[in-house]
Amino acid sequence: MLIRMGSIRIDDDRTGMLVVTFVGTVSDDEFKRYLDEVGAPLQRRAPYAVVLDARASDRTPAVQRKLQADWLTQHRSELARYCVGNAFVITSPLVRGVLTAILWLQPLPVPYVVCSSLEAARKWARDRLAVREPARSSV
Repeated sequence: MLIRMGSIRIDDDRTGMLVVTFVGTVSDDEFKRYLDEVGAPLQRRAPYAVVLDARASDRTPAVQRKLQADWLTQHRSELARYCVGNAFVITSPLVRGVLTAILWLQPLPVPYVVCSSLEAARKWARDRLAVREPARSSV
């Protein structure tokens, strides 16, 4: 399912990988909706990974950094249980700095990696999902 919210696109194909793409400036309302949508996989109570593509994003305002930190605090135990990791695609030093600020306010309860390409981020997420998926027996 592809969800478009102005400057944010969320691709949730329900296979366990959630790909979020930020482009340009994100309004506070868009960001709040993003937080609601990115929390949806927690309700499925199944392992999932997040790939967050921020290559084309603008600076994240302090209000949105605080909203993100509060959301992480609120969902910390669920994230630790179901989210196998976050792969961030960030090429801008400024955006990497924003990520550092957010994680300084509220560290992630899951493994994460910062990648320079979407392909590398997807691979990392797939590998994390493979570790957490139950083994399947063949008959």
